[in-house]
Amino acid sequence: MIASPGDVASERTIVRDVIYEWNAVHSNTRKIVLLPIGWESHSSPEMGGTPQSIINNQVLGKCDLMIGVFWTRIGTATDSFVSGTVEEIERHIQTGKPAMLYFSSQPVAMDTVDLEQIAKLKVFKNLAGVVLCLRVMTVTLISRINSIVTFN
Repeated sequence: MIASPGDVASERTIVRDVIYEWNAVHSNTRKIVLLPIGWESHSSPEMGGTPQSIINNQVLGKCDLMIGVFWTRIGTATDSFVSGTVEEIERHIQTGKPAMLYFSSQPVAMDTVDLEQIAKLKVFKNLAGVVLCLRVMTVTLISRINSIVTFN
């Protein structure tokens, strides 16, 4: 599953492209096909729950690998977590499944960003480096994106 707030559309496209490329090169020999799953493409409207709980039920529980991408936003808060993206990552990791988290350090015009979002993201990034790695050190990769070109 690709987990991310709304400010990393280009990065989500790159993740999908890299997954398709990996499949073209490796799927036959490894007998594995990776599917680039995201809430925007693999969930449907449903009544009876919060939007995030519906995404968790429809999408998250079926995923074996999590790729999280952040830039200037943490995302929209849920009932239990600072954002839906953080909830997806935390719940995924709690199952013992692997996750890769990427934090973009690309330049941004500061007058175009929400400073509260940046502050919350900074706290999560610092916690992710400590708490998530301690919890599942063998299955979590945390990396930095310097540019769209190098991310690909």
